[in-house]
Amino acid sequence: MTAQASFLVAVMYFLGAVYMTAYYHYFRLDAFSLGFGFAELAMQSLNLLTAPAAIVLTAAVLIARHLSTGEPVLGQGRVMHAMDSGMQAAARAHLYVVGAGIALLLLWPYIQPCGWSGPALLGIGVLLGQRGQAPHPAPPPGVWSKAVPVFAAGVLVMWALSLATGQLAEGEAREAAANLPRRTAVVLLSTDRLSLAGPGLTVEDLGSAAHYRYRYTGLRRLIERNGRYYLLPLGWNARTGSTYVIQDGQGIRVELLPGAQQG
Repeated sequence: MTAQASFLVAVMYFLGAVYMTAYYHYFRLDAFSLGFGFAELAMQSLNLLTAPAAIVLTAAVLIARHLSTGEPVLGQGRVMHAMDSGMQAAARAHLYVVGAGIALLLLWPYIQPCGWSGPALLGIGVLLGQRGQAPHPAPPPGVWSKAVPVFAAGVLVMWALSLATGQLAEGEAREAAANLPRRTAVVLLSTDRLSLAGPGLTVEDLGSAAHYRYRYTGLRRLIERNGRYYLLPLGWNARTGSTYVIQDGQGIRVELLPGAQQG
């Protein structure tokens, strides 16, 4: 149980780190410079648990358990017999699955954003090949006949998961940028003029009598970490937009307001 839980947490951390890296890379930020801890990155992997993903994951776990232990998943009978027959047929055709994976890798530039399907098919094909081995070979299985193929299949599957996770994170970052006005609005009040300029960003001079003389509006909060605000102007775009990093204090006051709401 401890080993399985440790492995699960490690996978969650890996996928969470991939997700956060791809998400904030879209906004030209390094996720690791934001100071996320191990637990935070592991929890971010839960962003991948959509309803279809949960169904596929549950089915994969049950099938893997059946293949490794021989125990029934949902009971004996025709369902189990049909599943075993299907798995045996797939195992006999594992070279075709591997060939399809190689073909997709060769066609890598033309199959985006489904590039993850190439390594996924390769990994599945290698695993099916292990399933299709003779049940009682003459020599006992060694490292090269069992451990190395399983390890290679695991690496390929993790590669596919990282590609799919990165694409999901980038898609959610694009959606966040498209709905930027709905995010938390930020007003900056500063004693000195700041070198901020961008589409949708406005500055007001409140006069020399005001302690915070300059007022900046038209900003939206991307994230805040330890008093440091990462802000985007309302007209931000991925090609030319700037991401501003503002430290609260030292002549700057940050005010947070509701973003634009749908009518």
